[in-house]
Amino acid sequence: MSRASAPTKARVVVVALVTDARLRRQVQRHLSAIVPASFPVVMWVEGEALSERELDRIARSARVVLVSPTASLTRGWLDELLVIADRYPEAIVVPGSPNVHGPQRQVLEENQHVVSPDEQASYAAHMRRWFAGTAQPVGFATDLVACAPAPWALDAITSGPSRLFTTLYRGRPLVLAQGSIAFSSEVKSTLIAGATVTAPLVSVCMIVKNEQSCLAEALSSVTELADEVIVYDTGSTDATQAIARAHGARVIEGEWREDFAWARNQTLNYAAGTWILWIDADERVVGDLAGLRLRLEDPLAPYEAYSVRIENETGGGLSLTHHFANRLFRRKDCYWRGAIHETVWYRDNLRSAYSVLEPEIHLRHIGYLDSEMARKSKAERNLRISEGNASAASTAETALHEARSLTMSGRYDEAIELVEEKVLGTGVRSMERLGVLALSAWYRAVGRIDDAEWAIEQIGEMGFHDYFVYHDRAHLAFQKGDYAKAVQWIDEIRDFVFDHDGLTVNPDTLLGLKARALSQLGRDAEAAHLIIAGLAKGVMDVHLVELVGFMERGKVDVAELLAALPEDKEQLVAAQLLQVEPDLADRLLVELLALRPEDRTLLATASLVGRRLELDRAIYWSRVLMDDGLGAQSPLVWLASNEELSIEVRRSAAEAAMQLGLVEVRGVLEELAGLADAPV
Repeated sequence: MSRASAPTKARVVVVALVTDARLRRQVQRHLSAIVPASFPVVMWVEGEALSERELDRIARSARVVLVSPTASLTRGWLDELLVIADRYPEAIVVPGSPNVHGPQRQVLEENQHVVSPDEQASYAAHMRRWFAGTAQPVGFATDLVACAPAPWALDAITSGPSRLFTTLYRGRPLVLAQGSIAFSSEVKSTLIAGATVTAPLVSVCMIVKNEQSCLAEALSSVTELADEVIVYDTGSTDATQAIARAHGARVIEGEWREDFAWARNQTLNYAAGTWILWIDADERVVGDLAGLRLRLEDPLAPYEAYSVRIENETGGGLSLTHHFANRLFRRKDCYWRGAIHETVWYRDNLRSAYSVLEPEIHLRHIGYLDSEMARKSKAERNLRISEGNASAASTAETALHEARSLTMSGRYDEAIELVEEKVLGTGVRSMERLGVLALSAWYRAVGRIDDAEWAIEQIGEMGFHDYFVYHDRAHLAFQKGDYAKAVQWIDEIRDFVFDHDGLTVNPDTLLGLKARALSQLGRDAEAAHLIIAGLAKGVMDVHLVELVGFMERGKVDVAELLAALPEDKEQLVAAQLLQVEPDLADRLLVELLALRPEDRTLLATASLVGRRLELDRAIYWSRVLMDDGLGAQSPLVWLASNEELSIEVRRSAAEAAMQLGLVEVRGVLEELAGLADAPV
């Protein structure tokens, strides 16, 4: 067969993308010096179509090497790529890049059933074994250079320059040529004004306003981790700034624009760390901080961000919920987006940052305690911001955040209507998933049982773990009065699981629901033991009044409660004693102090409870406190000194106090001697 009838098939064609026709000659001159003369080079100028001749040249090649405009190449850059390409002819080969941290293009598609960080890690491990250590970590590739079979390259080229690499990688095998390196010609530090090239490792960034009550504890929790702390103050009028400076933080006196992402992004103008950890004043960092630093010091770590478990203390502080969120990211790669419920995005603004689980630390968050919610008026603030959230990734996201804020104010019907009209059916799958999960709970809140059933079915169809379905079915069964079924569904949930959106299902958060169901079935002793066992782990998902009811009906000794009570939770339980009927609190304190007679927390609680009791019980507790050297805290002293009480009550308390030897009330008796009685 002659050469004319059978044109030779080029081994490799290089296709170089050029952003501007004026650069064509400059790029061509550079490539001619680093590409073997036997490899044809096709220049593809953005905005221009390739000619039929160029497309035919590509089609007749064995492989095509695609080069983006931001790739900076040196001699020998092709050698390792082609060695690996010969070994794996049915794969795309990409170089490593020390300039690009973490995944730049997602290779794994939903049809590969890889939709969460833990599954990505499993996939990566499989790829490394399959390709003997040559697979790109976590299954991702850069958009700098790729060597692909010609038909695949042609397919990608027809999609246009902007989607070239995305189309190329979709659903195809990927191999990393570890001996080949491609540099990005863009200097990422220039993306942030004033950012330095040589940086400390970790910058902790915070935005604050009037946080004097909790800021010191937050700052103390990061002392061993942070190389610097940047605090952006949005208008504090208390001692917040002074506390921050006293802990060594750099304080920026800023402003508040009703936009959390904007405020957080201001901190990046001052931070210099390679990594950004962001926390709020009502959070504390807990765990192996030294271990985390070792992880972050690894220069070859491929990740651009880490997802951190957040432990939320709710209600009175004895209940916990958990979720995961991206709280740790590379400063040069990421930024915040969203006026409320802000998220971390990659700087190309095309996707949220990819993150993997960070195992060394977690955050303890107290912002959902009843006291904190009231102090900050979070519901009103969040609704105000969510209504003007112009920086969300989609209108569906804006609507979902606004709906969540509405429910914080109890406006469930409005929230439901918003999600039904502006989230469902939009095609924004991530928001639709979260919307359906929210609707399941909100339908139950307004008694729309049939709609709740529908929402639960949708949860099962949208890729959530089965435990999310069981969780909502348990709540719905309880609401319908089918307590046995509620217990069955709860018992199906055996482990802590999390969704790739960061949401979790934790058996511990269902202890209260299960206990109430058991009580309805007449199994109060089981209910009491269930809650006491949870309390031993630091979780009590019912109020003390409910627990005491279970214990009394189930004939469970109060000693079991005290034996299970962790020291760090004792004050919270004592606080709940102040919320129950005085006679019940009185009785419980007698039993608890019989077991711990010198417990100062219980004695302090007795001082407060005694003020609400009849005089004889106030005398009893005053005597107990005197025996422990706490006579000044006697309920009798308080009763005698309280000018809001009648003269008769005050005089009786003062006389009883004097009989016990509490001379602190002598002046009160003298004051009362000449006064007429007055109503309470």
